[in-house]
Amino acid sequence: MTRENLEVGGVKAEGLKSINILLGRNGAGKSRFLRAIDQGAQTDYYHIRYISPERAGVFKRDGNVMTRMESDPNWIGRVRRMNQAENFKAASANLLREVETAYLRKLQDNPEIRFDQTKNFRTERLDSINRLLSNLTICQEGSNFVFRNLDGEEVQPDQISSGESESVSLAVEMMYFFDNLKEEKFNLLLLDEPDVHLHPDLQARLATFLINLVEGLEQETRENVAVILATHSTPLICALSQSDHTSIGTKDFNINDVLFYEISGQLKKIAPFFGHPLSLSLSQDVMLILEGEDDERVWQQASRSSQGRIKVFPVIASSVNQQSELENFTADLIDSLYDEPKAFSLRDGDGVSGPLNNIRSVIRYRLQCYAIENLLLTDQCLSVLGKTWEEFKVSATSWLEENDQHRDTQKIQELIDSPDRLVNTKIKAIRQLICSICGSGKPWEVVVGQALGTLDTSSLPNGDFDIPKFMGLDATTTLLGQ
Repeated sequence: MTRENLEVGGVKAEGLKSINILLGRNGAGKSRFLRAIDQGAQTDYYHIRYISPERAGVFKRDGNVMTRMESDPNWIGRVRRMNQAENFKAASANLLREVETAYLRKLQDNPEIRFDQTKNFRTERLDSINRLLSNLTICQEGSNFVFRNLDGEEVQPDQISSGESESVSLAVEMMYFFDNLKEEKFNLLLLDEPDVHLHPDLQARLATFLINLVEGLEQETRENVAVILATHSTPLICALSQSDHTSIGTKDFNINDVLFYEISGQLKKIAPFFGHPLSLSLSQDVMLILEGEDDERVWQQASRSSQGRIKVFPVIASSVNQQSELENFTADLIDSLYDEPKAFSLRDGDGVSGPLNNIRSVIRYRLQCYAIENLLLTDQCLSVLGKTWEEFKVSATSWLEENDQHRDTQKIQELIDSPDRLVNTKIKAIRQLICSICGSGKPWEVVVGQALGTLDTSSLPNGDFDIPKFMGLDATTTLLGQ
């Protein structure tokens, strides 16, 4: 067995990296998947720790819990496996003492650290935990750990918020695991919904905390470590995607094999869409995958000009191939995260006709013109420029007479002679020139965006040179009026 191919407990995980995000709808079996690995890996080959989603109690050392931990090394794993962890945080508080002991042992055995005056338990361990907190600090005072607020006043563990105590507890659990890796074993940390009770900002900080733990390992050690975490949290997913050590996989119903794959490039493209789930829920924007920054600027302007009627969130691909990758990846991701998943994709025509098949929840459209700038020559965009088509041809003819040596005269002449306004021809070189000929200094993207944003979707025009004809009626109806 290698890290890339874990098969244990009747389940299989392929393509594992150091940090592995497990997605899946409610009931798909993510927790069962983790517990199957936990139970199946109870052999001498593995060093494994399972963090259950039920993390109750108070972050305070408890003598009874300490006694159980000391008398039975398997007690924590057993009760957490049964999701009977009413004293989870008390056990974590006890583990903080063991984290301190492990660090002091490391300090003793490593002269390089021992003689570095900037390194001690506070700077190397407590400070990293405190970076998770906004209103509290956990301090070591004598033999105890206490919480203090920003005014320096002590706060009792049962008085701090559930989110803050949860984040401290999880940080200690992760730190304990990484401080006690077994060189001769394969080390597995299983985190079941670590985002529970945590504000999105805290989730992102916890992700950074985990990334720092992984990146702090020597390369050889890192190869022998895998963290698998099950989550529904888009902020956590996006924060973790910033690490090159992260992979992602989807657990489907009744399927016990999960393929994890590196998608950092795609995920970083759509991360801004998922990064603010609260504002997304309020605005109800729908992801719109586009080919290129030009399209993005057009749709941003269209949303502004529509005064909130057009509710799309542009996500750009850098090529047709990447657009295909983003469509497939987005379909997998939103189907795993949302009960009513939906996203759109709008492709350039590039001279190709015919509809596109949807990819599950990703509804795909193809422009019925060559590219988004061809919409400049619709009657609606020309109206924004203050011209009709016949008036544009007059202005273009005058421009040709005055600029007979211009490099684009041939293309302008071809345009005014064209019976179809070059609907399926590349006009990228003259798109801004068209605006200039009309006497407008507006960027062409603004012109197209304003025309889209102000189009009356209750009574769409249907002429050969109207926006619905160039963009496609279905795409126009859905994207402008959905």
